[in-house]
Amino acid sequence: MSAHMQEFDRVIRRKARSRLLIVAAVIAGVSAWAVLPFGIVQLTRGDAAGWALVIAGAALVAACAATIVAAVRSRVVPPSLPGKANSAFDEPRPSKNPDGGYSTAGMRIGSY
Repeated sequence: MSAHMQEFDRVIRRKARSRLLIVAAVIAGVSAWAVLPFGIVQLTRGDAAGWALVIAGAALVAACAATIVAAVRSRVVPPSLPGKANSAFDEPRPSKNPDGGYSTAGMRIGSY
């Protein structure tokens, strides 16, 4: 497999991992939104089960934050594709045409 195809496969896997982490973050966030307030209400009523719900809700909030950070970090693309950089990319080169080319150097608008 060529280097470009391997890089393409890595990009596909990175995108899939990022999507999976986003889904996990949404699930953890919705779960925390459902569990944490219910646990706080249970604590105000004096129920001991409220502590377990509050701790579970706090853990879900932490998991949501961690998966959001992981999703953002996995979404970042690598700075360059594999291969050697072309050092003469932005250097002007003379024309290979022996007759030269059409040049507008020295011309002004409206001149003859």
